Amino acid sequence: MSELKAVFFDVKGTLWDKDACDRQALEIVLPRYMERLPEDDVTAVIRRYNAVLLSLPEKRHLRERRPMSRTHRFQALLDSYDARSEKLAREMARTYDTTRRLTMRQFVRRDAVPVLSALRKQGLQTGVLMDGSPAVQRHLLETLGLAPHLDHCVMAEVEGFRKPDVRLFRRTLKMLDAEAEQMLYVGDSPLTDILGAARAGIPTVWFQSGYRRMPRNFPAPDFTVRRLSDILSIAEI
Repeated sequence: MSELKAVFFDVKGTLWDKDACDRQALEIVLPRYMERLPEDDVTAVIRRYNAVLLSLPEKRHLRERRPMSRTHRFQALLDSYDARSEKLAREMARTYDTTRRLTMRQFVRRDAVPVLSALRKQGLQTGVLMDGSPAVQRHLLETLGLAPHLDHCVMAEVEGFRKPDVRLFRRTLKMLDAEAEQMLYVGDSPLTDILGAARAGIPTVWFQSGYRRMPRNFPAPDFTVRRLSDILSIAEI
């Protein structure tokens, strides 16, 4: 890849295994409240909690471009059991957030920091593209220990466009003073990561985790990896 200037990453799902982190937090927190629920199977409660996120209230929040609070999510879980209690939902949310915050760093991909460091040693700039509140996302990067290893952090809410809007990726290129082929973008989502970058003409690396497959009629990634360390050889092409 000639004259590569920068490698940018998605964070949630790529540099950090958010799903595994969330799942562990639930596995730690929910047993404390099982006596308050008409259920004795923690796994079943976790499945129901995840299903709540796909319910109509969550879709409404997505349409309105504002996240559903943790308290609302636990309230929806309780509602699904006809066990409504705003006080209990707030308590569960606080316990969950504390537990999750204390365990977040252990779910940073094992090779994330070594890869970021190696790329910088190659003379490349490193960065991330993130949706969400800038204050929250910067705090996330600090908590995960990733911030010292990044040269750039592009926040969608600051730029006014969210992934996969091609304008966000073009803004990033302009900031770098780079052509599309001089930037490499790495992400795990076919929609928000690969589609957005590909539309901007940026070479893409799909971080394929689990059994996820690329949907039909989506642009094929230029590269597919299962380990972040494989990006180092791609960056040298």
